[in-house]
Amino acid sequence: MRLFEEPPASITHSAHRQHELTLGATAGAPFRCDGCQEPGSDGPRYRCEACNFDLHADCALPPATLQRPLLFGGATFVFLREPPAPASGRRCDACGDDVRGFVFHCAERDLDLHPCCASLEDSIAVDGAGGRAFQLTKEASSSSSSSRRCGVCGDKSRRFWFYRCTFDGEDVYIHVACVKELALRKWQASYRRRSGAGQIVLAGAPLMEGALQSLSKKTRRSSGFERFRKIVGLVVSAIIAVVFGNPMGLIAAVAGPDGLLRG
Repeated sequence: MRLFEEPPASITHSAHRQHELTLGATAGAPFRCDGCQEPGSDGPRYRCEACNFDLHADCALPPATLQRPLLFGGATFVFLREPPAPASGRRCDACGDDVRGFVFHCAERDLDLHPCCASLEDSIAVDGAGGRAFQLTKEASSSSSSSRRCGVCGDKSRRFWFYRCTFDGEDVYIHVACVKELALRKWQASYRRRSGAGQIVLAGAPLMEGALQSLSKKTRRSSGFERFRKIVGLVVSAIIAVVFGNPMGLIAAVAGPDGLLRG
């Protein structure tokens, strides 16, 4: 659920009154958003070059309130410039990381969402997937079935958001937290080696292999599995693109020369 469609080329912002912020994308090292204090990719962001000040577009242009009816019914989240008291120990209820800056907060249910995490789609559908879609869910099933474990971390008890889909009668679960953590680790390592620096969406593509480990060998040998494997890679990249504030990065992951759906 994108919070905006076409952001303006420049804005003035109360968090940085000294200068106008300009929308742009600069390849290079991972940056930290001066609004939410979360990592960002080299995709679109609002920046003041003079002060080295950056904001995710989601942090720069948030709505005053939002709702996530599929996950939380009628609960309303209010945008805040800083975490409500007590600020210490607050975690994003989507990815599980600490809340240190801009946040969407639901006072009634004491819930918190990073602005980028708040933009995660309720459902990720992929063309050519035969109507199959990955559905966003706020907590893992308590079922004892091993196929219901997160394919990345192997855990089925973590309470943070995950995406679920069924292939050949078996479930694939992907924690948003796992994708975010492992993608950032791989991205930072790539930057240190100066190999593929900045390509955070593509850096996360290998995570699709882990996401499929919970499936049985029989299912992995079944007809259509290779196509589904690419679809999982696309979904992983979509999650990465949103939580790191780089929705445009997904285009390269899909349509570029090495795009996940090429071939």
